[in-house]
Amino acid sequence: MDSKFSSGEDKKGGGSVPYLSPDEKFVEAELLKTILNVSSTAMMVLNPLGQVLYANPASESVLGIKLNDILSRTYDAPEWKNTSLDGGPWREENQPFNIILNTKKSVTDIRHAIEDSSGNKKYLSINGSPVFGQLGELSYLVFLITDITENVIKQKALEYNEIKYRTITELSLSMVYDLDIRTGENYWGGAIQEITGYTPNEYQKFGYEEWSNAIHPDDRGATLQSFEDAHLNHKKFNAEYRYKTKSGVYIYIEDNGIFLYNDQGEAYRMFGAMINRTKQMEASLALRESESRLVMALDAAKMGIWSWDIESRTIFWSPQTYSIYGYPGENFDVTEEKFTELTYREDWALLSNETNLLMNDLNRSEYRIQNRINHSDGKLHWIEARGKLTRTKDGKPLVLMGTVLDITEIKLSEEALRKSDERFEAFYQFSTEAFLIFDENGLTVKDSNFAFQKLFGYELADIPRLKIRNLLTAETLRKIRKSIRANANDSLEIVCKKKNGDLFPALVSVKRFLYKDTNSIGYSIFDLTPLKEVEKLRLINSEIRDKNKVIEKQKLELEVAFENLKRTQEQLIQSEKLAALGQLIAGIAHEINNPIGAVKASNQNMLDWQKRYGLASQLFREAILTVPVSEQKIVKTILANLDQPIEFYTGKEERLRKKRNKEVFLSHGFDVGPAEEFAEAWVELGIGEIDFNYLPLFQSHYIKVFLDYLALEIQFRRNTRSIQLAVDRISKIMYALKNFSRFDATGKKNKASIQETIETVLTIYQNQLKRGINLVKDYDEVAPIECYPDDLLHVWTNLIYNSLQAMSFVGDLEIAVKDKGEDILVSLKDSGPGIPKEIQSKIFEPFFTTKAPGEGSGLGLDIVNKIVKRHGGRIELTSVPGETIFYIYLPKQS
Repeated sequence: MDSKFSSGEDKKGGGSVPYLSPDEKFVEAELLKTILNVSSTAMMVLNPLGQVLYANPASESVLGIKLNDILSRTYDAPEWKNTSLDGGPWREENQPFNIILNTKKSVTDIRHAIEDSSGNKKYLSINGSPVFGQLGELSYLVFLITDITENVIKQKALEYNEIKYRTITELSLSMVYDLDIRTGENYWGGAIQEITGYTPNEYQKFGYEEWSNAIHPDDRGATLQSFEDAHLNHKKFNAEYRYKTKSGVYIYIEDNGIFLYNDQGEAYRMFGAMINRTKQMEASLALRESESRLVMALDAAKMGIWSWDIESRTIFWSPQTYSIYGYPGENFDVTEEKFTELTYREDWALLSNETNLLMNDLNRSEYRIQNRINHSDGKLHWIEARGKLTRTKDGKPLVLMGTVLDITEIKLSEEALRKSDERFEAFYQFSTEAFLIFDENGLTVKDSNFAFQKLFGYELADIPRLKIRNLLTAETLRKIRKSIRANANDSLEIVCKKKNGDLFPALVSVKRFLYKDTNSIGYSIFDLTPLKEVEKLRLINSEIRDKNKVIEKQKLELEVAFENLKRTQEQLIQSEKLAALGQLIAGIAHEINNPIGAVKASNQNMLDWQKRYGLASQLFREAILTVPVSEQKIVKTILANLDQPIEFYTGKEERLRKKRNKEVFLSHGFDVGPAEEFAEAWVELGIGEIDFNYLPLFQSHYIKVFLDYLALEIQFRRNTRSIQLAVDRISKIMYALKNFSRFDATGKKNKASIQETIETVLTIYQNQLKRGINLVKDYDEVAPIECYPDDLLHVWTNLIYNSLQAMSFVGDLEIAVKDKGEDILVSLKDSGPGIPKEIQSKIFEPFFTTKAPGEGSGLGLDIVNKIVKRHGGRIELTSVPGETIFYIYLPKQS
């Protein structure tokens, strides 16, 4: 250290440095080192290259950086993050190192900022000096660094507050003053020229006396007295007075201030602000005049005004408001409780809710509401109240004020009009007669009722685009125009056109009238189709009578041929559904005869079995007691397995099983003859392939006795099972027949399974289905629904039989039941030739049929359609050659 700090002649500075002896240098160096180590000021020594050669311990706390980090840096290392005091870049020419390096002179109080190890801003003051060698060269640069962070921050805060104060004062448009009461000197600031007309320099000459002389003579005494009172009572002062400007015009001033007192209670200073209130005062005067005119206008309009002071909970009513509620003001004190009592109870929630929304929503300031009141005449009156809410600066509700108007007569008129409109709408919308209203000028549709949409086949969305020419033939349109020009009131028989192009006869009445404030033309259209169809029905009565004769003849023939179904047939004849049963009787008889034949055959077999079973069972009992226990167990196992279904083999399967059994016997040492005999006997039993565990039994002396007995047991079980199956088949047919023939005339819905009603019809048609129909069923798990089960049986009967006829009883029939949310979808798809597109829209019309005369009445699908609609459902059709599908949608809920 001593060699580093030796000095020589200061050639650059023009002076000289005393030369010290080695001992003196040592003492001086040790002394300097001691001082630096205990100093609270940071000291750093740098070489001319900017490298830090030395830093005392205080440097670490002053700079907020570890000593090792300081010694590893150069003066311009980026880690310092140097900036100027205002946060801008610290230019190189302003840095003390560069200044000393360039000038070889000392620097004092150069300020800048760095960041410490924690990223905090440090403000520093730097003093620096150069150290020269013996030859006058610059050897080192020594810097003393002081932390001035606290002082800089305070200074910045003070400057900021001063700037903020001046800015706020200038922007507030108020004139502020600071009066030294003892000297009378006053400082003025703020909007001096804007308020007084004087420039700030001119007005600085104004003292207390000049200010008081500028107050209007009429206001001066009261103003000075209010200042004196505030001074004596140690209170803030507030005064309003007229003040003379430079131009000689008086303006209205609002003056607010405060006194400062010393420890003896003497006022030594006064601060205040003068605000120009001229515009507000002029507006207030104008408002008073406007309010007087408003009161006169409200009285003329019979409109009352009111206000509600929310904090004091007081209510003000004008005389007209009292009159609207039916109470004289001088004898009636309105309160919040009385106001609640006067409001109709059913409307209070509406009024309360609207008021709460207004109070709580800072974005709302007004409301308008119509409600009923309990008038003093004992009747309900209608009022319309409008309110506007005034809030404090912090948004707190202060005063709610507004107007009230009696609208009872308007409401009574509106109610009468509404009832009249409701009666018209009810008649208009629910009438079975079609109504259509056109605009007289544009000839576009303005409105129509449901009966029109249903009759013409249009959807509600189609109505606005309709033109009158879309609905009438050309001849009819000319006839109506002629009637309108002549103002005729007679009804016209015309021809109308539906959306699909179909024409139909109708009776129309045309009327001009005012509808919804526009000139309109109304059309009342009555469908004459039913009346025309009556005419057609009379013409086909003879054909119906001929068909009835054929039906009666068939009935007599069926009664003779099937006596056991006579009573059922007499009931079935009463409907078309029962007529369909007549077509099935022969098939049903065949279906019943088959299981009866099986029962007869099984019964004959049982008689034969009975003759043989006695001897065979006696021989079996004797044999089973003779053979070893192992053979007894095998016999018991075989008997126990006889409860499994008995197999019936085709010729090929039977030969294959005999071959396999023979191979088993041969592989276990049996001769060819016994192996073939046992293999054949076992297959004839029909209880599966031979089990290896049974082979010891076939070596028994009594094997033939056991085989005979087993054959009789199997024969017995086969016959009893055949009888049971036959009985079950007959029961199923009779159950289906019973369900099919049952007729419920109560007209009430019952819970029924859609799948079961379909299965009943399929059972009835079993004979026709098995001829050449490939039936596929796809049923979802669908819960029973409220329906008319007997009617649904007729729907399935008609649709299934139509499909069978269309396919000539040969083809594919697919029936599906699907859960579609609120609906159940039943679909029937057949592989028939399909229904031509040109007649698909007509197949549900009554008496329409494609069958030869005498084969169909044309009512089947019409009845099906009516039954489905009676359930609240719908039926749809898609058909192409080779695939026809009927879709029936039935609602789950009634």
